[in-house]
Amino acid sequence: MGQCVRFDDSLKTVLAADASTAFGAQATFRQLADLIARGRVAADAETLARLRQLRDQVPASVRAAVARSFALAQPPKDLVAVFAEDEASVASAVLRGVRLPAGDWITLIPALRPSGRAALRRREDLDSDVMRALESF
Repeated sequence: MGQCVRFDDSLKTVLAADASTAFGAQATFRQLADLIARGRVAADAETLARLRQLRDQVPASVRAAVARSFALAQPPKDLVAVFAEDEASVASAVLRGVRLPAGDWITLIPALRPSGRAALRRREDLDSDVMRALESF
């Protein structure tokens, strides 16, 4: 018997949605971020650029809520970086709750703003190597 492969067209559906309205932009932003966070869509240049493009159309409170939801997933470092480069309320929401391997944190730290690094310093669950990397800033 042959193997059945199911095609997941979630990304195609999300990207085809009408993001020209405030509601559409918010829905597309939320859905795309969720798909990336759950590993159903790659955190590649195209999808991350689409998130950045939508960001200005989505209120910071919604972006922060999406960022907080990542605490329940294992998002890729590049997705975390997109949220960490956002304004302080959004960046701190993602940096306070998300879990990343120590190597990913160490790679991400140099790109963080001082407020982002401050949010990480308040965490008690980070690896000692991550804390040493933070101390160098």
